This record gives sequence, structure tokens and C-alpha cells, in this order.
Amino acid sequence: MKKQLLNLGCLLLGILLGVGGCLLVSFLSGGSLSRRNAPETVTVESAGLKNEELAKLASAVADRIAAADFQGLSEYVHPVYGLVFAPYSTVNLGSNQCFTPQRVAFVARDTSVYIWGVKYGGDEPIQMTAGAYFSRYVYDRDYARAPVMGFDTILRSGNALENVTSAFPDGQFVDLYFPPSSQEATDWRILRMVFEDYEGEMKLSALIHSEYTD
Repeated sequence: MKKQLLNLGCLLLGILLGVGGCLLVSFLSGGSLSRRNAPETVTVESAGLKNEELAKLASAVADRIAAADFQGLSEYVHPVYGLVFAPYSTVNLGSNQCFTPQRVAFVARDTSVYIWGVKYGGDEPIQMTAGAYFSRYVYDRDYARAPVMGFDTILRSGNALENVTSAFPDGQFVDLYFPPSSQEATDWRILRMVFEDYEGEMKLSALIHSEYTD
């Protein structure tokens, strides 16, 4: 019996010494056993704000628009620059409407008719209330559940000029993208959100609608 206990003790001691030796080697080599087996973590950044943070911000804005929570949406709007609305991917800061946060908060009750630009390919003005504009040129798809999200990258375009980077040189943008329903289809849509810094916090400066144009 004593011999069996002695053999068992030696076996346990050998195991402990073996594990200790492995840990010591790992420590001296500057790593650990678990860390060597862990996948590499890579953080991809856009022009400044991490994509993960930008994604959360864009999702929060989309949720407010989906719920027609314009008061909540106004809290994301840039307090100095306001919020520019572009019905197509070509931004015209001279003719596109720009709302202050206070006007954004009032959208649901605003019955005024505004000119938002001109229809693509012609000279017919886009005249509608703010609520109607949101339905047609902001939230014409359920962008809160868009299958594709892009960062500082034009995911798709038609013939309209893509000038978001020149219109907002200090901004970062997120594309909420619905791809076409088939290879030949032209029913793709994008809601592009532009964010700019305000006192260390990213604020919404533009909502740009993009769709097929020929």
C-alpha cells in the first residue's frame, strides 16, 4: 500500500513539474499557451472613427428615422452646420435644404412645402413637405435593417456625380445599402449618412439618398 501511494505521489509530482516547466518556458518567451491559440484580432479604422463606433452611430440614427422619432433624431444633428438633405448622390450645398436641429425635431408637425432640389434628368423641382420627403428620399427602404453597411466607400452609383468627399472633406460617411433584387435589376438603394466632428463628438451633417439614375 505504501509503495502504491509512493508511486502515485511521484506521478503527481511529475505532472506538476511538467506543467510548471511549460508555463515557465511560455513566460520566458513572452507569450502564453492560450494566447498562442487565440485568433488574431484586427481593428479596421476609417478616416478617424472606428468602424464599430460609426456603425453604432449610423444604426442609432436609422432607428430614430424608422420610428419617426424626429425629436430623437434632432439630438444627433450637427448643432452648427445643421442637416443637409440631398435627394440624389450629387450634393449641392447651395440648393439642397439644410435643417437646424430644431427644424428636424419639428418635421412631424411641419406642413410647409419646400423645394429640395430638382428631379434627376430634368428641371422639375422636388416640392413636398418634410414628412413626404423623408418617405420618398430618406427612408424609402427599411435602412435600419439594411443588409450591407459601408464605411467611407461608395458601394454603388448611377450616373449622378458622387461628390460627398468634396462636399464634406472633413466628414466620414456610412452607406446603408440594399443591393439590386437581381443581376439585371435597378432597384438598389442607398441611404448615406455623413458625420462631422463637433467638440470631440461626431454629429450628423447630411442624409444623402442614392438610387439608379441613367
